[in-house]
Amino acid sequence: MKLRVGLAVLAATLIAAQTSFAGGKPRIAILEFGHKALNSRWWGSGGAAQDMFITSLVKSGKFTVVDRERLAAIMQEKNLSLSGDVDPATAVKAGRLIGVEYMLFGNVTEFGETENKASVGWGVGLDVKKKKFVAALDCRLVSTTTGEILWADTGKKEESATKVFVFGTGGGVDDDRMFDKVLRPIVEELASKLADHPLETSGSGTVVGSVKGKIASVEGAKILINLGSDAGVKVGDTFGVYRMGKQIKDPDSGEVLGAEEEQIGELKVVAVKGAKLSECVMVSGSGFGVGNVVK
Repeated sequence: MKLRVGLAVLAATLIAAQTSFAGGKPRIAILEFGHKALNSRWWGSGGAAQDMFITSLVKSGKFTVVDRERLAAIMQEKNLSLSGDVDPATAVKAGRLIGVEYMLFGNVTEFGETENKASVGWGVGLDVKKKKFVAALDCRLVSTTTGEILWADTGKKEESATKVFVFGTGGGVDDDRMFDKVLRPIVEELASKLADHPLETSGSGTVVGSVKGKIASVEGAKILINLGSDAGVKVGDTFGVYRMGKQIKDPDSGEVLGAEEEQIGELKVVAVKGAKLSECVMVSGSGFGVGNVVK
């Protein structure tokens, strides 16, 4: 049974939108967008929007962004499945478990095409097909500290393309490429607006899953872990502490696939003592021992 873990309070420093972040960048996770577009066969648009947002926010240089694969692995580990319309309270819980300050989520509200066909010239066999491609996104940003929706916006774009056929043969624009042309500009515009929005950050803390180590020593209240400056650990970072259980092996090959884990508490870094050594204090839990995993 997993134990409920207390969370360290994040110290917040208000930042002007176009100034550099003091001591660090806001930590953000982007969920796969839900799909609310009617009569659309393009059901992969939510994942595409997520990927594009990750790329745009990383390129802005203003955020520490959890990549999609790491986010999926963490959410699977925590038995979470979130996208689209997420209750802010649920987003707060998930965000704290993941170790981020903000969660970005939303829906693809329009994504499709309309087609008009016309024959040009009697008996010539010339047909013209005109397609209009449209996409729209609604997105929201919630603080995992307060549960407040701090930012919300909508973007929409349309593009048109024409195909010409002579006696049934011809060519034109590729639909996938056109949908990229309407979706990407929306994401880039919204990401730019978000990057310019003033946000608070603790300037410290490590995203869960980004580093993994072990407890090296326990001496009363003083706990040492084998992670330090080489892993990017900073004072104020928090780590969950896990007791490893039964190994799980592949029934065919005998390969060790992993092990059962029980979270037994949480640590906070109070001093980075070297490239591979940091001193921590207990935030919550008990029964910590040498070899317990921290991440």
